[in-house]
Amino acid sequence: QVGCSPRPPLPLSEQATKSLPLNFRPNYYYVLTMAPILSSTLAFVLAAATDATAAQWPIVIPIQRESVPVMRGNKTVSHKTSYAGTISIGSPAQDFRVVFDTGSGHVVVPSSGCASETCMEHRRYNISKSSTSTAINVDGEKVPEGELCDQVTIGYGTGKVVGEFARDRVCLGGDSTCVEVSVVMAVEMTAQPFRSFKFDGVFGLALSGLAVSPEFSFFNRLAGADMGAALQFGVFLDGKEGEDASSEIALGGYSQEKLLSKLRWAPVAKKALGYWQVEIQAVRIGNQTLDICKDGSCRGVVDTGTSHMGVPGPYINDFLSQLSVDGVSETMDCRFADAPQIELVLDGVTLSLSPENYMRPLSLPPGVNVGSRKGITHDSAASSASDADHDVSSLLAVRKGADRTCAPRLMPVNLAAPLGPSLFILGEPILHRYYTVYDWKEGKIGFGLAASEQNRKALANGEAHGFQDAEEEEIFSFMQVTVTVTFRV
Repeated sequence: QVGCSPRPPLPLSEQATKSLPLNFRPNYYYVLTMAPILSSTLAFVLAAATDATAAQWPIVIPIQRESVPVMRGNKTVSHKTSYAGTISIGSPAQDFRVVFDTGSGHVVVPSSGCASETCMEHRRYNISKSSTSTAINVDGEKVPEGELCDQVTIGYGTGKVVGEFARDRVCLGGDSTCVEVSVVMAVEMTAQPFRSFKFDGVFGLALSGLAVSPEFSFFNRLAGADMGAALQFGVFLDGKEGEDASSEIALGGYSQEKLLSKLRWAPVAKKALGYWQVEIQAVRIGNQTLDICKDGSCRGVVDTGTSHMGVPGPYINDFLSQLSVDGVSETMDCRFADAPQIELVLDGVTLSLSPENYMRPLSLPPGVNVGSRKGITHDSAASSASDADHDVSSLLAVRKGADRTCAPRLMPVNLAAPLGPSLFILGEPILHRYYTVYDWKEGKIGFGLAASEQNRKALANGEAHGFQDAEEEEIFSFMQVTVTVTFRV
């Protein structure tokens, strides 16, 4: 494997830099005066810190929506969607399009050592072409020459990767803002979802608990770098594609102009687990409070890498039956159906979703079913493409006596403790309506009405809810559910 083959011996001064511990923060005057042999090797460290400090925070990265049609009988019946933006890794910079994912904890890109059809369709990271890279094991130590390196298997809600480790600089918005981070070089990638989309990898933004070690967490590394950035990031998804799209992620702060209301904050629950999750005190459909959260066990993971809203598996049929309504005709837009409102009562804020937010735009005719019986499970990452095809079954069946059905964009979540079993996933239906801010230092999530065209129109019409994009979507999730490290000797 390329990642396991260290480059030819480096000059002495560069070897010194590679041996520095990850948490090393040099006193510039002491190092440069008392240890001149290190001066050239610290150029990367000092340049990165200087450039990043001089940068104007937050760094805003445009993210583009990509939709992939799902065909049944030569007819498009739904779309899979993703949002991705560009980062670079290494010196000179190697560019990658990545999904910025709050539900996983690693920066993952394809390795040049991966020759599968899935990897070959993407840009691949070549560790040997970066002067600032080091092949490492999971403990951060350099891989001894001639030895096999450690590997990690990461399972997502959809798909999995097997990867090796490198330490290199990761840059945002060009070459001026860079942080040294340990990254995962994928040597195996499942066809689903990686072959279905144009993005190359995943930029994990979960808390440190989801990373194999803190050095793999981008925000943990940014927090220790003293670069002048606020330890926050904000996500805005407007649901559009092409030139009119304005979706973005702001790193090192957030974009006030993307808000139509003030932020209301909810504390992160069970922070040690690593997810951006919040306590859900109650769930209401219409004016009825459901029994599901009365025991105080419900939580919701806010996940930018999931296209649907996830509901605890045992309750999925209850939600579907209460939210699905008869579709009048094939041309009916189900977002304007007469269906109840959903309310999620958090600690500090209540999130509300109307049919415009949660409903599939297209009604379902008899014989055309979408959804997944399995949904998100601990073993969902191991499912093959054929398994997924079999799972797309009669979960969202046409209502009895109706020619067509308007159905919500829901998926079942079947995860055991400590994350489950009463776990919701707050994916795109919530993120299209609300601008979300993630505060790494304080451990809290802010929600404000997003400054989207749909929400502006809704407010102008005196309504309290916004509108969704005009395409229905198939389940897609990068929520990290399993991590297995293999130590190879």
